Amino acid sequence: MGTLEEENGFKYVRLPDGRRICYREQGVSREEAKRQLLVLHGLGSSRLASMPGVSDTLLKAYGVRLVAIDRPGYGRSDIDENQTYKSTAQDVEHVADTLNMGEKFWLLGYSAGGGFSWACARYIPHRLAGVVLWAPVGCFHWEGISDEERSAMLNEMNISTRFMFGTLGRNIPNWAIRFYARYIVRPGLPWLKRLEQRVSEPDKNHLLIYGPGGWLLRLVANT
Repeated sequence: MGTLEEENGFKYVRLPDGRRICYREQGVSREEAKRQLLVLHGLGSSRLASMPGVSDTLLKAYGVRLVAIDRPGYGRSDIDENQTYKSTAQDVEHVADTLNMGEKFWLLGYSAGGGFSWACARYIPHRLAGVVLWAPVGCFHWEGISDEERSAMLNEMNISTRFMFGTLGRNIPNWAIRFYARYIVRPGLPWLKRLEQRVSEPDKNHLLIYGPGGWLLRLVANT
């Protein structure tokens, strides 16, 4: 279990290994809660996105206490240099225990947060009342998907997205990703400029430390 901290108006859970996870609460208080829901955001997002489209009024009407966190390395949460799916599940368990979310709590993963919610279902199933994967990122080449289902999903995409997920996502080797990150990704690219304008100060520092290519390689390694 971790400890609670607050700094400059931001709330944190200090994990046993010393890292901090920033969180945001919505809905009813812990004492009033009929259900407790922890939310994991997607790629390029944060705790501020919470559960898109859901208001405090709706949460209170259903007696829900919602806790949204910045996943490790996002927003104001510290980076986990050795992050794995299992370690993230353990982080989630520490956060839930520190915030007194009960013996079992609900978990929602949006987009890229879906994979980490799946990890929690695998590694800490005894702590979960239920799991929701909302528009999760997934593998279109998983053996449990039939050829007909795969074709139907890919046909819903535009040509460039279909090529990315249907061809590159399956066939691109690691050396090609490393080549792209080392020699192609450079400061000044339009998408990097847009990224630098949107991210928080801790994320800007992360880009400065590792560079855009190093950032991309670490992202691939962690996911």
